[in-house]
Amino acid sequence: MAHPFPNGGKPPTDRARSRPMHHSKLNQKVMVMLREMLLVVALAFAALLVGCDPSTGPKATVEAVVPVSGTLTYMGSPLENYQISFLPSDGRRPAIGTTDATGRFTMGTNLAGDGAPPGTHKVTVVWSPPTPPDGAGQETVIDDPALLPKPNVQIPAKYSSPETSGLTQEVPVGGLKDLRIDLQ
Repeated sequence: MAHPFPNGGKPPTDRARSRPMHHSKLNQKVMVMLREMLLVVALAFAALLVGCDPSTGPKATVEAVVPVSGTLTYMGSPLENYQISFLPSDGRRPAIGTTDATGRFTMGTNLAGDGAPPGTHKVTVVWSPPTPPDGAGQETVIDDPALLPKPNVQIPAKYSSPETSGLTQEVPVGGLKDLRIDLQ
């Protein structure tokens, strides 16, 4: 009579039975993990492609500008580290310039110093603390307003708002090279 077990009548050990199953289950787990990793990589790549698509998201309008530069003073004294803004009356992008030690500024709209859009503008002036010598991003945080740097020349607060400054500036198509703005 033949034995029901092929190896001389001995039943297979757990080790003999589990080895093929173990490799099979391991291979299945590896395959599932590989599929999941491929899916994650594919999704990440798709998200990257969509995120880098220049046709998505808001776009800034590049304004046509003309050169504008000048000097900003308060009662005849040059204003250093003040930011002057030209806000077009038709809602286009504003132009901004920052004064140096002599009160000189050059306006920029699309890029620093490229100019301002022609037309009528409301004007604001606010103090802009100088960048620390160690560079942007290296500033020390100051929580106490009394310890913040102060401007050399204080101007009335009304100049900080387009509604209260009372200042307007017409920028001609040819630009402005020696604009003088003296605040009172």
